Amino acid sequence: MKKLFVSALSLVAMFVLLSGCHEEREAQKPAPQFGVVQISKLYQDSRIGKAGFDRLSELESKAQGVLKETLASLEKARGEQNDGEAARLERRLQEHVEFMQDVIRRDQEHVGNVIQTVMKNVFDKYSQENGLFGIFSAENMLSASPEADVTVQIMAMIDNIEPAFGDLPSLELPKLPEPANALPAEGEPAAPAEASPAEKD
Repeated sequence: MKKLFVSALSLVAMFVLLSGCHEEREAQKPAPQFGVVQISKLYQDSRIGKAGFDRLSELESKAQGVLKETLASLEKARGEQNDGEAARLERRLQEHVEFMQDVIRRDQEHVGNVIQTVMKNVFDKYSQENGLFGIFSAENMLSASPEADVTVQIMAMIDNIEPAFGDLPSLELPKLPEPANALPAEGEPAAPAEASPAEKD
């Protein structure tokens, strides 16, 4: 009986030791050394991503409004069979379309650069604060544990930053420079002609 009691105690002791080792292994589970973020989600759902989309949508709407006015003037000139005015408006319309396409393209690049800069700064800050080697895009990762996904944490940090893209660019087509030999507008005094070298002597 005594031997059975001692054996039972030994088994309990072994069980306690094994349980302690298991708990110790779980407590010492290494933390992720890198982070993973869902870039597409940051662009679509973050405060700055939505602000950038709204800005570009507003710029495109304004461009459509400007073109609508020019098209109305062109249709009017055609209806009045004013071929000269219609031809001038057609050229102007083509120039304006090309100009606005360039403005919108440049602003898209500007918005993208601002968002990327904000994200890069947040990634660096989060990595430093949490001792990570780096943060990678989930779209390019072949495999990663759920614990490595820091999209929610990164999103919260980005949303604390006020979106700032500056003023909308102008959609007004720049005026062409006046040629040097242009005639003055009606009612304007003509510019005095420069005296020749012979007259100065």
